[in-house]
This record gives sequence, C-alpha cells and structure tokens, in this order.
Amino acid sequence: MTVNLPNLGPSAGTPSQWTDTINPVLEGLIVGETPAVVTQDMQLAASQTLEAFTPVGFDDSGNLVAALTGSADPADDIKAIGITLYKIVVPAATNPGVPILRSGCLAKHMLAWPASFDTDAEKFNAFAGAPTPTNIVVREVYFGSTVAAP
Repeated sequence: MTVNLPNLGPSAGTPSQWTDTINPVLEGLIVGETPAVVTQDMQLAASQTLEAFTPVGFDDSGNLVAALTGSADPADDIKAIGITLYKIVVPAATNPGVPILRSGCLAKHMLAWPASFDTDAEKFNAFAGAPTPTNIVVREVYFGSTVAAP
C-alpha cells in the first residue's frame, strides 16, 4: 500500500491540514484471508508485456513469462507460480525485478488468464503443485445465487 506524504518543509510552523492518499489493492482480487498474501521480487524475461494480474511461470532461463498450459508437449508448459500486480512492459535486453504475488486467495474472474487457460478446470488447477512458497487458491466468487461475471 502506498501512502503519499506531503512536503511540509517549506511551511514548517504554519498551521495546516493534509490528507493521506492510499492506493489500495483492486477491490475483489483478494477474496479470502487464508492463505495470507505474500509477494516476492522476481526477475522477468526481456521483451514482453504482461497485463496486471497475469499468471506467470519460469522459462528455460529461470525468468518469468506468462504461464502456458495445454501445449502439444506437456514438457513445454510453463507452470504458474504467481501473478503480476500491475501492467509491466519489459524492454529488450533487461531483466527487471518486480513484485510477484506468490500466495493468496484470488478471484478467478479478476485474473488476466493467458489464452491457453481456456477452461475453468485449467484455471482452478493453474497453481496446483507449484513450488514453495507459491500458495495461491483460485476461487469462484458468488453474489447471492449467481456467479461473478468473467
């Protein structure tokens, strides 16, 4: 959570008021208290654009790229280990470290699923068997007797 503090140095000693500006997590992303939310700074692969809340996994070089499932050879799948927290544009020849959400209870409809995750079964099982410390639970969100819109 970001709190933007005002610069009060030039007006020291002068009575005044100020307010906090808090940038909260997008409402509806976190839908449970267990498992606890955990982020970890990790490196991304160069030359890619990832939308906010995209499931990511390791490529052959150990850098993060969008997760992939259902390829012709299961060895080519990229197992989801976390999600991005904001839109990221990675220029060529750079491997920036960014915070990746590794643990939490998340709403299925809020994630920016790569095209290969085209069934609910693939989405609910996207993080099953991921290496520690990944502990992401994907849940359907119900409003009364209806399911959240995708």
